[in-house]
Amino acid sequence: MGVSIGLRSTGLVVFAGRIISAFTGLLFTVMVARWLDPANFGIWEVIVTLVTFSAYPVGVVAFWVTRDVARGRMVGRTALAFGGLLSGLGLVLYFGFTAFTYQRIAASVLPFLLGALLVPLSYWSAVTNSIVSGFRPSVYGYSLVISELAKLGVAYEGLFVYKLGIEGVILALISSYFVQSLVSTYFVRLTLAEKFDVAQARRWSRLAWLPAVSYLATVVAVADTYVAALSFGPAIVGYYQVAFLVAGVVGYSSSLTISLYPLLLRGGNERLPAVTMDFTLLFSIPMAAGCIALAGPILYLFGSRYAPGAEGLAILAVMSLATSVSGIVDQALLGTEKADAVEKPRVWDLLRSNLLFVPVANILYAVVYVSSLYLALSYGIAHGFSTSSLVAAWATAQLLATAVFVAVKARRAKRVARLMPGKSVIYYAIASVVMAAVASSVTGLVANQSMGTLTYGLRLLVVVLLAAVVYFGLVYAMDRKFRELADSVLGRMRR
Repeated sequence: MGVSIGLRSTGLVVFAGRIISAFTGLLFTVMVARWLDPANFGIWEVIVTLVTFSAYPVGVVAFWVTRDVARGRMVGRTALAFGGLLSGLGLVLYFGFTAFTYQRIAASVLPFLLGALLVPLSYWSAVTNSIVSGFRPSVYGYSLVISELAKLGVAYEGLFVYKLGIEGVILALISSYFVQSLVSTYFVRLTLAEKFDVAQARRWSRLAWLPAVSYLATVVAVADTYVAALSFGPAIVGYYQVAFLVAGVVGYSSSLTISLYPLLLRGGNERLPAVTMDFTLLFSIPMAAGCIALAGPILYLFGSRYAPGAEGLAILAVMSLATSVSGIVDQALLGTEKADAVEKPRVWDLLRSNLLFVPVANILYAVVYVSSLYLALSYGIAHGFSTSSLVAAWATAQLLATAVFVAVKARRAKRVARLMPGKSVIYYAIASVVMAAVASSVTGLVANQSMGTLTYGLRLLVVVLLAAVVYFGLVYAMDRKFRELADSVLGRMRR
């Protein structure tokens, strides 16, 4: 049993959801940043990081359920039940990390205790998202928008009505996790038809070492905020994370690739990654250019105290672009791998496969990155670097590590798939440069920092919309393939 998945149509649905959530997420971050100082913002990010650490065991389920569901196995009920059992282990991990951490960063234990509620919800979310990825990827776009709206509503009540501080932010995250998981579960209910399969759960447990290696890379990578907070204090984390969250908008273009993985698992041809790469760069290049051009004005929206992150934001925008490319390369390697397609795969075949190569490469990236940021910040603090220079040094460490390991993985991926996009990328780059110049010039004319937050934000939004019109207008004029795509989409909308 399964549903059809369109590469571009599904990607556009999810991308639209991510763009909407980008604005709601931006508004949420503005609310949080204007309420919390950099130190408290950093503490909030540490709590989120501990939840990520604690969610590590759920990877045993999430990794395999996507692959199994994409191949027609309706194992949703087994996945949810198994994930629920594992969340108990997650809580043990969370409380262990909390006991070690909160006093060392001079924080109250209360927000950490409240954050414990995020752990079982994160397990539910991880399992449902993995089912969605293999069964009906477009659902992710719907659930994301609904959960973001719920998060905004609770955040407003918590911060501005009840003035709860970090606790209000955590309650908003709790509502977001719950709503998204509930909506996703409803839309993939067909995968829950079969009874709990003990044999399937044993199979996932027997092969747990592979996702354990795979998800270790994510855990090590997000340890950057944890290491920085423990070593240099939560304030530098606050400055960096605001810039990182803004630059993360560039990474939303990765939503366009959401159909690539299940399509490759179902036997899609080797040209799919190249098509996806072209489609993703159509959006990620101008988004990166926009972040670079408007780094200062955007950060001012969060409060003048976060302005030192502007240079780091420009660097992180390029890093997010590289991360989008990295995601496509990973999917090409993992989606074309057939070593696990048999009922009882041999360990030796798995060890030689891309199922192990990708996570090992990502773990090495994470280790190199976290080590580099520690050295960069240690050097910067020892030599009296400004906050702006420290954030930029941290961002540079992440960009360089990302670029190196994307190149390593791309070299291997060329053996199994085509990655190079067409000449359209040249048009995207030209249009992005013009767009960035227009956006920078217009911002100086219409957005004055003496304005109120709402007026300033709305005028900045007008600049962004104008920039989008300039960019897509230029691409439409230069690129025949984009004209055909645009005309096709418009034609469907008129029907």
